[in-house]
Amino acid sequence: GSDDLVNEAFDFAKNLCSLQLTEEEIALFSSAVLISPDRAWLIEPRKVQKLQEKIYFALQHVIQKNHLDEETLTKLIAKIPTITALCNLHGEKLQVFKQSHPDIVNTLFPPLYKELFNPD
Repeated sequence: GSDDLVNEAFDFAKNLCSLQLTEEEIALFSSAVLISPDRAWLIEPRKVQKLQEKIYFALQHVIQKNHLDEETLTKLIAKIPTITALCNLHGEKLQVFKQSHPDIVNTLFPPLYKELFNPD
């Protein structure tokens, strides 16, 4: 089943909510996670890294402005491996689902989901 994925996702969300981030902070953090130079297929990862660094700088500025403690940014960055693990677990569960129910994937998945997770 997918209980482990669901439980880990809810635990992550609960933990993230405990940081009481603003929408601006969540948007910047999401951007920093999505704009990652670690993608193997990137042609110019250095440019992506520079952009990510600018986003982190903006995130740091906003967090320092909004939060009294010095640890919020550190706590937030420490969550990145958890996001990566959740993403990997989701991919594994999706592969199992695709193998078990190819008819559902091919006929009932929304077009965007099919494009993102079923490139073949």
